Amino acid sequence: MKIIGIEMFPISMAFVRKVKTAFRGTGREEGVSEDNVVIRMYTDEGISGLGEAGTWGIYYCGESQETVMDVISYYLFPQVLEGEDPFNIDLIHAKMDAAVIGNTVAKSAIDFALYDIMGKRLNVPVYKLIGGCYAEKFPTQAGVIGIDTPEAMADRAKKFLEGLDPAPRLFKIKVGLEYLKDVKRVEAIRKAVGPDHYFLLDCNGSLDVKQAIQFGKRVEEFSPVFMEQPVDYDDLEGLAAVKKNVAVPVGACECALTIEDMMRVIKMEAADFFNFKVDRLGGIYKGKQAIGMIDAAGLWALQSAQISIGVGWAALAHFSASTHAMFPVARVCGGNILLAVYPAYEPKPVEVEEVIIGGPKVERGFAQAPLGPGLGIDVNEKALRRFLTRGRSPMVVGKKG
Repeated sequence: MKIIGIEMFPISMAFVRKVKTAFRGTGREEGVSEDNVVIRMYTDEGISGLGEAGTWGIYYCGESQETVMDVISYYLFPQVLEGEDPFNIDLIHAKMDAAVIGNTVAKSAIDFALYDIMGKRLNVPVYKLIGGCYAEKFPTQAGVIGIDTPEAMADRAKKFLEGLDPAPRLFKIKVGLEYLKDVKRVEAIRKAVGPDHYFLLDCNGSLDVKQAIQFGKRVEEFSPVFMEQPVDYDDLEGLAAVKKNVAVPVGACECALTIEDMMRVIKMEAADFFNFKVDRLGGIYKGKQAIGMIDAAGLWALQSAQISIGVGWAALAHFSASTHAMFPVARVCGGNILLAVYPAYEPKPVEVEEVIIGGPKVERGFAQAPLGPGLGIDVNEKALRRFLTRGRSPMVVGKKG
């Protein structure tokens, strides 16, 4: 079997619910428009594989819809993938890293498509290729709460719990623009949902070290609380200082976009945990390496995700189902994967749901990986084309099967 071509669909999504974040003090509102690339990789045996690159935008991890398509078109396909056996996953990743530095979101899309092809060729779901089924179902987070008034944030938290299993849940709470007022926000949410749920306070790198330490000490009383990326992504010394001076667990996110970044955090003892994104690291292959490294270092990971129309989330569901190191965390803090935190629409939610055929099953806050061969999904291209970025069209490099 040989890879013969890749088709790329540039898509844009808006969120039903916008999420205000601090993001390095800039006060960005996420969800106005998110630009992704869905790919279909073709082989000479007529088997194709799906992948997705969710970038968050160039400001977040240095990749955009345009860079993803250019990197695949001009470098990864002609220099690495064309004519290659999709089962040569180790070789392909080594060649991708030699051909292009970074660009791990683009590489994640390629990785997902490779695993989809391998699973389809062997007629098994991806999770059976990467560790087997450790858990048939796993908890999802309750939701992400954007920066707002304490009352509005508390009300949103209560609504997120409606219809979920009564087990303790993890809330991701955006903070950082007004760190002293954020204490009141956390207090209001705790009063609204009770003592059993877990709070991940995401500062998005917006605080300086002294502010982060002060904030961390003030929110201790609302435990269980975790604090994610309190200081800027390039200040590992500052992150280590916060970890040393507060009792709440401190996590790395934007400073840990790659495996190499994670190793630097581990060596500096700068974090207690990682906000772990398989679709930002380079895919399933790199994700397995990273989670093994994190586990061996005695740290833990909360799995979250780039924004997805559904292909990327299917890949993460397979990763979660097959990775035992994720589940001590699930027992501790009630969540290890984001599936439907940021519902998207254009012009209405049902059209997003129609794009993916056979996606991850989510009921009462628990998810299950698709059971079919490969990722266990397909794409309704007619529905997908409704999301094509204005002025852009699908692009084929090589040839279609």
